[in-house]
Amino acid sequence: MSLLINLLLTLLIFGYAIYTLIKFFKKSKEGKCNSCSVNQDCGCHTPGDKPL
Repeated sequence: MSLLINLLLTLLIFGYAIYTLIKFFKKSKEGKCNSCSVNQDCGCHTPGDKPL
């Protein structure tokens, strides 16, 4: 029984780590401004400027 619990916990930990890494790499591919949660309302983006 404890082996089953250990395997379940291990799978949960590795699953969350993989999920977090995938999320991180997807955001890093989008670039600085596109991945920001406030996106175009932060003041660093103006219509004529290129995104940072």
